[in-house]
Amino acid sequence: ANGTNDDIPPKKTRASLSDLSSSDDVEALTVRQLKEILARNFVSFSGCCEKWELVERVKRLFKETEENRKFLENGNNPAVAAVEEQKQLGSDENLCRICMDAVIDCVLLECGHMVTCTKCGKRMNECPICRQYVVRAVHVFKS
Repeated sequence: ANGTNDDIPPKKTRASLSDLSSSDDVEALTVRQLKEILARNFVSFSGCCEKWELVERVKRLFKETEENRKFLENGNNPAVAAVEEQKQLGSDENLCRICMDAVIDCVLLECGHMVTCTKCGKRMNECPICRQYVVRAVHVFKS
């Protein structure tokens, strides 16, 4: 408005999770931008009727993304990684069974198995556990 680019981008600008510096930034986004961020990160918003519901989902996505980023950054420090791993992972049990890099954050439908990150889950034709056809891979939140 006053000639600076410090504000949240206007409607024409594509919104991205990486543009947000804190979860407070989410409040200023338009409904269109909120939906775009959710869609890009494979988060369903079909049940959301109100803007506040979209805001809550994007805030939760932002929080989980930050936690995952911190976890991966701490991977270089064995002491910190070991403590975090016990808290968050319990050894490797919460790591994606396909890439072994990201945390499991996706459920495969119709079988319901949770064994992959969203990125790998979207590429699955069949569940690696039961070999059932994957209709959809849905991002899940741990609350």
